[in-house]
Amino acid sequence: MTSGVSVTILGTAQDGGIPQSGCSCRTCMEAHKDFKLRKYPVCLGVIGSDGSKHIIEITKNLSEQLMIWTTIGKEIFIPETVSISHLHLGHIEGIGQFGKPVMGLKKIDIFLSRENKKNFDNRSDIRLMIEDDNIRTHAKEFYQPFEPKEGCGFSLQFIPIPHRSELGDTSAIIINGKERNILFMPDQDSWEKTLEYYSKDNVRDFFRIFDIDEALIDGTFWSMEELPGRNISEIPHPTIQDSLQLLGKKMEDDPEISFLHLNHSNPVNDINSKQRKIVELNGWKNAEMGNVLTL
Repeated sequence: MTSGVSVTILGTAQDGGIPQSGCSCRTCMEAHKDFKLRKYPVCLGVIGSDGSKHIIEITKNLSEQLMIWTTIGKEIFIPETVSISHLHLGHIEGIGQFGKPVMGLKKIDIFLSRENKKNFDNRSDIRLMIEDDNIRTHAKEFYQPFEPKEGCGFSLQFIPIPHRSELGDTSAIIINGKERNILFMPDQDSWEKTLEYYSKDNVRDFFRIFDIDEALIDGTFWSMEELPGRNISEIPHPTIQDSLQLLGKKMEDDPEISFLHLNHSNPVNDINSKQRKIVELNGWKNAEMGNVLTL
């Protein structure tokens, strides 16, 4: 039995999306030619049991993502709230579209961690949007579930995740429904740091802390050899290979796990790649835009 709450995957790519600006790799060039190969930065759309609409992350591709989310034949969905995991560019780049130059919305509630609210509010463009009453920012404490709108039928919970913190802290966001809980964790430095932070020995025990039924996790890179000419250690993320080594094959009582936040260099973006098949042969999934999860 479901709660009537739905979660739509509106983006699966790393912050730059696919095609990435200025990139002439085969993946990006093919995506320039074929719109079906385009992938937008990570974003979720949540529809409450009361019909209210909420997004997690707000990207440069907001226009296209709202269209993916909208039920056929209806007016474009407009979110009532936004929850933001951290302040790296791709996760907040679309916020300006709520303001006077584009949508001109009023009183959109923005939820962030306490530290991120402070840093977010200090931006001159954000101050202007607050003054113009386009947005209202709210600080939320870690581990404290909250309803983004009263009576929406689900709650959100920010949990801290170790990840480079030059702009503020990083959260994973848990979507708690009456029947199921979904973890959205697009960014982390490494499983080693996350497990150490939570004093757990393995990934499954970490999921059990929060009674996770489905997890959307950081799959930025397939391997450490992916970006020749760049020091990938300066862009810390666990590789999918790392995650598969820790997870092994899916067991009966495991949560469903899907990889997202894929960099344009990641071979898993290719539906015919051997790397993608390895993920699937182990019983795990690759997140797809338009997929709908239920709570």
